[in-house]
Amino acid sequence: MIKKIVVGRLETNCYIITNLSNEAIIVDPGLDFSNVALEIKENYNVIAIFLTHGHLDHIDGIRYFDVPVYVSIKEKEFFTDSSLSLYNMMGLKIPKEFNNINFIYVKDKDIIKLLNKEFMVIETPGHTIGSVCYKYDDKLLSGDTLFKESCGRCDFPTGNQSAMKKSLKKLIDILDDNIVVYPGHDEKTTIKNERKNNPYIN
Repeated sequence: MIKKIVVGRLETNCYIITNLSNEAIIVDPGLDFSNVALEIKENYNVIAIFLTHGHLDHIDGIRYFDVPVYVSIKEKEFFTDSSLSLYNMMGLKIPKEFNNINFIYVKDKDIIKLLNKEFMVIETPGHTIGSVCYKYDDKLLSGDTLFKESCGRCDFPTGNQSAMKKSLKKLIDILDDNIVVYPGHDEKTTIKNERKNNPYIN
């Protein structure tokens, strides 16, 4: 089961993936997450966090959990550099709790076996240098790479428009039409719809 919670002033989509035993993976816990974290802890046994990239509106909530955090090795500096993670842009400081996080660094085509499922890592640079998507079953957690009939910005530090175009083509080339896309902002979509209607792909 997958549940969406919209969090923070930038309205980021955080996802909770659960199994029948109430174990959970959190994807992109963002800003203003303290109350949401309490509610999640009351209802689920959180075993891991997946991050699609290192911007503050996708990572800030990791400080409220003592679990492994999966993220691209290419985003490592985002957790110590407030310019990369955009904390400075928002007038905020990187949480000191980040120093105690158990990061597990992932790369393209890695398979993460949790919740009796296999999550495949797909590297999709463009929004940031280390942006990744996670695919499992018929679902794609696309972060700020692929949006409904749009894509993420490429004008932040380490962003690259040419890389984004290649990443979008990669997703369209390797994924079936029936894949449901769960993006980092706005509403879900399908690969079929994006293949047909996304102006950044065609």
